[in-house]
Amino acid sequence: MTLFGRMGPAAGILLFTIVCALPWGSGGDFRLVLPLLPYALIHLCVERWSRSTPDWLVFLAGFTMDVVGQGPLGYWSFIYLCGYTMVRSSTAGRQPGALESIPLFGLTIVSIGLMQWSVTSIYYLRSAEPFPHILATAIVTLAYLHLMVLLPSGPKEPVRINSRLERGV
Repeated sequence: MTLFGRMGPAAGILLFTIVCALPWGSGGDFRLVLPLLPYALIHLCVERWSRSTPDWLVFLAGFTMDVVGQGPLGYWSFIYLCGYTMVRSSTAGRQPGALESIPLFGLTIVSIGLMQWSVTSIYYLRSAEPFPHILATAIVTLAYLHLMVLLPSGPKEPVRINSRLERGV
């Protein structure tokens, strides 16, 4: 595996998270777009380089977004880890092609959007506005399509789920 294959996804996710966590001044209905953008890169990295994208890295990205954004601790970590679990379990043992990746991302991002809306409604003890969540989901879907084209594809070797099963232990 090349150096990019080992360190590229981790460095990219952390850098992208820090850039999206900065206060760029997007308010109103666009307030959820920047915090959700790192998930598009997380999803793509898990699909293409699953061994180089550990769960602690996804937690760290969410925790960084929570701390810098001064939101409730654990909110973005929970959202990112739920999405990570969905994509990791659905792509276990194989690397999906482009025609499989797009519907998988669509299903995952809609689930995450509903989860965000639910957790936000529970946090504020009233129904949250759905439009910012829908807008963030749509914009992140467009960003994912662009990232699919811009980032190189992963290795063609099979994805291994458990190293102990390979060794026979």
